[in-house]
Amino acid sequence: MTIDKVMAKNIVTVRKDQTVADAIKLMNKHKISRLPAIAPKTGELVGIITESDIATKIASAKYETVPLSHIRISTIMTQDVITAKPSDSLLTVLKTMVDNHIGGVPIMDEDEIVGMVTKTDFLVDLDKEPYNEVAIKEIMTKRVVTIGPDERIVHARRLMIDNKVRRLVVVNSGAIMGILTAKDLAKTIIDFKKHVPEKYQHSQIRNLFVQEVMSQTIETADKNDTISQVANVMVTKEFSGMPIADENNKVHGIVSKTDLLNFIYNHNRKRGNY
Repeated sequence: MTIDKVMAKNIVTVRKDQTVADAIKLMNKHKISRLPAIAPKTGELVGIITESDIATKIASAKYETVPLSHIRISTIMTQDVITAKPSDSLLTVLKTMVDNHIGGVPIMDEDEIVGMVTKTDFLVDLDKEPYNEVAIKEIMTKRVVTIGPDERIVHARRLMIDNKVRRLVVVNSGAIMGILTAKDLAKTIIDFKKHVPEKYQHSQIRNLFVQEVMSQTIETADKNDTISQVANVMVTKEFSGMPIADENNKVHGIVSKTDLLNFIYNHNRKRGNY
């Protein structure tokens, strides 16, 4: 099957001379987490920006006191965009995403953006072997990056950057209290910049705590749930990751869409499908 059969069409883009505030409005309006950036005059693809880019960069020392309306897309976007063609196979695009550690690929017909493919597109039809037989414990990440509810969000951001993760499990005495994602951080910092006068932002942003920002209503998976069961929950409820917990709500692992994608990729590679 070719990628044009599953890609999203009618792609929303942002001009590179627009601002982060503009990008956030577009992401919220269309419920998407990445935007291709285009040149204002030619419409040429020149970059891509994601929620994760926004979350990690606007809270940095360089930008923390800069209004969102003053930060241009061109200053924080990824410029070297990896793309695919409509005629490429699903497996070819999957391999591209796994090999390059990316969560989405614009689909180009010559110089025109005609579609977008994300991790979710590969997770919607897994109710079959081996995905409905293999337990999630076989692929979950056992080294879970955690944080306490009384830690500051500036520390949470640093943990995400240093460990190259987009979510932290919030624990208290070993029990799961919530989860903090890059999206949560971005939303919090955006609201903070909107409502706190600029002259107070530098000092007050350091007094934001994890428990004020984290998602408290979370869903966990059991280590014996199958890959297809967990993937179905993640796709249906639009989760990018799920903690794996026992009956006492103690965390034993975490699974992300990347973990699921890697398993699909390795399964097909072993079968000689690449």
